[in-house]
Amino acid sequence: MAISNTDKPVVIIIGAGLTGLLAAQGLKQNGFRAIVFEREEAIDARPREWTMLVHWAMPIFQRLVPKDILKDLNGALCNPYLHFNAETESLPCYNGITGNLLFSSPTPGARRVSRRRLRALLARGIDIRWNMVLKSISKAGTGLKAEFEDGQTIEADYLLGADGTSSKVREIVLGADKAQPKGSGFLFATGLNEYRDVEKTEAIVNKHPVAALMMGTSSVGGIGVLSVDELSDKSTWSTFWVKIWRGEPVDLRGQEALEYLKTETAPLRDEFQSAIDWTRGDSYVGINEMKYWVPVPWENYGGRVTLAGDAAHPMLIYRGQGFQHSITDVDNYVNALLQLHTAEGDNVTREDVMSAYDDEVVKRGADAVEQSLCEAEKSLDIDTVKQMLMATRGHGK
Repeated sequence: MAISNTDKPVVIIIGAGLTGLLAAQGLKQNGFRAIVFEREEAIDARPREWTMLVHWAMPIFQRLVPKDILKDLNGALCNPYLHFNAETESLPCYNGITGNLLFSSPTPGARRVSRRRLRALLARGIDIRWNMVLKSISKAGTGLKAEFEDGQTIEADYLLGADGTSSKVREIVLGADKAQPKGSGFLFATGLNEYRDVEKTEAIVNKHPVAALMMGTSSVGGIGVLSVDELSDKSTWSTFWVKIWRGEPVDLRGQEALEYLKTETAPLRDEFQSAIDWTRGDSYVGINEMKYWVPVPWENYGGRVTLAGDAAHPMLIYRGQGFQHSITDVDNYVNALLQLHTAEGDNVTREDVMSAYDDEVVKRGADAVEQSLCEAEKSLDIDTVKQMLMATRGHGK
């Protein structure tokens, strides 16, 4: 099916995660037709939920989305009722040995959001085709053709791979071996809880009203607020905990994951351990190995195919840099296409503009991935925690 036209260039986006949906919003705002193809069956198909901090890329995010989404962004915040100040706009880190405060990383203007609620907000007004699994990409006429596993083919002007850590687009433009993400050796566990107990919820909130970390032993811990239903009744609030340690890869869910944590990993201390111990049997708990991929140049089909977000540079979660770089990718991608499809585009070639986009993503992404690995190594030893970028430079670029 050909859907390309010269008046409004068509961009196929593979992946309806945050990067793909943000790209669709940014492109739509700037006169492009964006169509998102997602392998999942619906927006709520994935049970896992997590939070993320939007910090140094917040000004970029704000200019990529329309005013109605910005107006409703509060609904995606973990705690939309919070009064923001220097204390709430910070991320404290506690000593895993003594329990004392090690440092507090300033995050001015940052907001912690629910991934699920932000994704639903960014899906507003976007053409999303669900249950579509990409099979191949080929050149077609003056554009390209994407073929899907169900036999459908779609022609367009551009294709953006925003399909996450195990990106099919990355596999196509590089080959399966070069595109394969690598295991980091660091395991990540998370639990989502509604304790239905005011005292337990307050123990989490009193450590910090948004989120707090603990580092310096064989495990890293984190706790925070996931959602606030009734402001006046903390028994209805949902909280989260995370734990990171080095170990053999496992992929576990539910009670099996919780038992593994209790029997196979060293305990944290204080509220960071209590948050895990208080986890209800019906709560979501998951463990998996964090993976990464250091970007290298890829085949861009004459400037028509490229990558963004975790498809371009999957990294470990340290300093919350992944989503900031995803937002930056989207902004750079939209600007590259604008450069090609405005008056100034007469003086440049598609190959040059998009190769410049690719080169910048590869360099910036490779640096960020390597930094995330270095941060992980330092986080497990009290003697090196204070050397971390999180401690010396905070959550900036």
